[in-house]
Amino acid sequence: MKKLFLYTMMLLSGVAFTACSDDNNATSVYGEDDGRELMTMFRKEHNTNISNDQYACQVVNGYGLGETEPDDNAVHLYWYAIEGCKGYQVRLALQSDVANGPDAWAKAETDGKLIYDVIVGPDVTDVIIPDLQYKTDYRAAIRVLSKKDADGVYDHASKWYGHGDGRQWGEYMPLQTNDRYEVPEIITQANVGDNSFRVKILREVSEFTGDDGYKNGDYVANFNTATDEAGNQVFNFKYLTIEPSGTNPNAVVPDKWKKYELTAEDFARGYVDVDGFDPNSVYTVNIEDPTITEKKCYWDAIYNTLSVRTTGPLGDPIILTHSIVEPKRSDFLSDDSYESAMLQYNAQVAYDACRIDTVIDNYNSDNTLAEGQVFYLEGGKNYVLFNNVSLCKGIKLATNPEDLAAGKGRATVFMSGIHKKGQDVQSMNFMFGRQPLSGELGGIYIQSLIFEDINFDAPLCPHYDLANNKSGQGNYFINMYSNGMAVTMKSFEMRRCKIERAVRGFIRVQGAKVKLFEKVLVEDCEFYNDGFYDNNGRGYAWVAGDGSSPKSNIFMDMEFRNNTFYDSPRTCFFTDNGKNLSWKSDIKYNIKFNNNTVVNFSTRSTGRYIFDLRYLPAGSNIECQNNLFVLAAQPGDARTLNFGGMDIRTINGEPYTITYNIRNNWSTNSNLTAGSIFSAQGFAGTKNAAGKNPDWNVWGKDELEVHVANLSNEELFVNPNPPYTDDYYLHSVAFIDGSGNVTRANKDAGITKGVDLNFKSMDNEIVKAGAGAAYWRTGSYASSSSK
Repeated sequence: MKKLFLYTMMLLSGVAFTACSDDNNATSVYGEDDGRELMTMFRKEHNTNISNDQYACQVVNGYGLGETEPDDNAVHLYWYAIEGCKGYQVRLALQSDVANGPDAWAKAETDGKLIYDVIVGPDVTDVIIPDLQYKTDYRAAIRVLSKKDADGVYDHASKWYGHGDGRQWGEYMPLQTNDRYEVPEIITQANVGDNSFRVKILREVSEFTGDDGYKNGDYVANFNTATDEAGNQVFNFKYLTIEPSGTNPNAVVPDKWKKYELTAEDFARGYVDVDGFDPNSVYTVNIEDPTITEKKCYWDAIYNTLSVRTTGPLGDPIILTHSIVEPKRSDFLSDDSYESAMLQYNAQVAYDACRIDTVIDNYNSDNTLAEGQVFYLEGGKNYVLFNNVSLCKGIKLATNPEDLAAGKGRATVFMSGIHKKGQDVQSMNFMFGRQPLSGELGGIYIQSLIFEDINFDAPLCPHYDLANNKSGQGNYFINMYSNGMAVTMKSFEMRRCKIERAVRGFIRVQGAKVKLFEKVLVEDCEFYNDGFYDNNGRGYAWVAGDGSSPKSNIFMDMEFRNNTFYDSPRTCFFTDNGKNLSWKSDIKYNIKFNNNTVVNFSTRSTGRYIFDLRYLPAGSNIECQNNLFVLAAQPGDARTLNFGGMDIRTINGEPYTITYNIRNNWSTNSNLTAGSIFSAQGFAGTKNAAGKNPDWNVWGKDELEVHVANLSNEELFVNPNPPYTDDYYLHSVAFIDGSGNVTRANKDAGITKGVDLNFKSMDNEIVKAGAGAAYWRTGSYASSSSK
């Protein structure tokens, strides 16, 4: 396609440009001050205001313009012409490599990670880039070249378009390729050691006629088959290929395994034992059918992909000694990046916080450190994250036990939340797994992610701003990239931690890939001032499953026990996003919510439940025992205190039953609705709650009711009530400053001011029943260590 529009036509159509600095320090995108070329832009709805524009940048399947062969996954880039230029330089890279702006693009070029880098003439205003990975996020960039420069010189080239970091909507060009068709799971991993592992191979087509919902024809339509010596229909793959993952590109791969031709003996055995690898390293393993590449691309020739991490001896714990290092200008490629680093440094100094996100990022790719490495933080010291931190390698992060024993207290980790960029507070979160790197189509296995004895906070993150009707700023504690890899995780464990100002949510997964969490345990933790994201004061869910795949299960074995949740509203506690899925027969939920103290759970609006699991897999178990539920308000505060228990509507699968273990839950006699702590859909409800099938409760129908103690909040606790304000939506002390004044944002604000959940007396029904978090009854955590 030739020139679509001249630059003057762009101006006439109302397209506006704003000047901003880049890696070449341009003073004007128009080139008036430095003689540089005008900047062009990729065409997209953001700058054309045209829906379904045939000349907008897009992912294409089938035949592209001027092409004679189909491209199953290609991107077609269009841009605006610049009159009189020398030509254009166009680049494409994985989003995960370049998402953070100009410096990331420069590093991708240096590291050889640009997937496409081409210079075209002045009459070309579109390119097709074929043979891309399926369901993968890419970003494109373009600049205009000047006739004033010799070949290979770019002194007068325009500013790059496409180097924005994602928050600058007009300055970046994202593209996500299409889904791949379903792929049989030909290979699996086993016997993983320090230097070797086993690749198990299934070859017969008949192996894939089970309950995964796919028949033979669905696979053989996209993969070539043959007949083996025994007359069986088999997939026609030929090669086993192994290469180091992008997380450790220098890891050793013996030449034998770089492209190994499978033998008849391998097929008869059903596996190949491979060796000669580095310990503590990640490898990408594929099976390839070369006959497919004759008519399709490489990504069609491979089946499912394995990501295998070799093991290694676990070293001694590493103490992250508290220090703050001022950035050097020489370490940064652009002034913008250096200025951003100085903002972070100044925040570190103000909060006396040592940066640790880079330590964890480096650990992920360090093959001298085995998975499961323990990192200790110094007791009583502050640390900070300035980037989202991918947790794709098992790790334990904890306050040094020796410092706790010496009375130094817990370390604090700021989830950023200690500085602003413009008007926005910068907040970060941990991430389950990571984004895929080039060539990675499969999933990853993560050992345990463990946090112990740490206070997490984001001091400057504001909650919902009622006066300006503005949502809160802040993120989850741990989230997942929407394009993240499939994750199987041994465990996520948190003990004796305190979390404040996690404004959106606590645990969240998302994306189309399968998530399997074998164990989640949160115990002896305290949660204060979390939520308050929107005008209903609710935030997101405490635990949010995505509900996108009937093969996923993060609720396989999930328990919250001996925790305190004080006035931290969320949309619900447990949810799988309300999706009605045909669960595989081996998918069952086992959720336990025991011995927790819950004060003011999502009181600001109706329809918020502890268990919001509308379509449960058959055979699941819901356990809710020994909890203390409280609704608290100061005298004179007449606002409605809502509290919902359960929304479970349908059991999917056979047999049509689940098990409830509900008993010995208690409340005070304060702020009840018709004698119940629940204002809607308590556990005994007969519509969408356990009372609909009371025989499913192991402890009988009567135990579905929450027991009401004959004492008030004020008789049980020293001071349970949040302050009363005229602000309709706010019940939280998160807004009390050091002088006791109500304020919206104060770095010293904290739950401990004024509120005291210690029991006044141990001689009451609730204590005798063992209800609520153990700390408030015994003065210590159930599993030891310091508060």
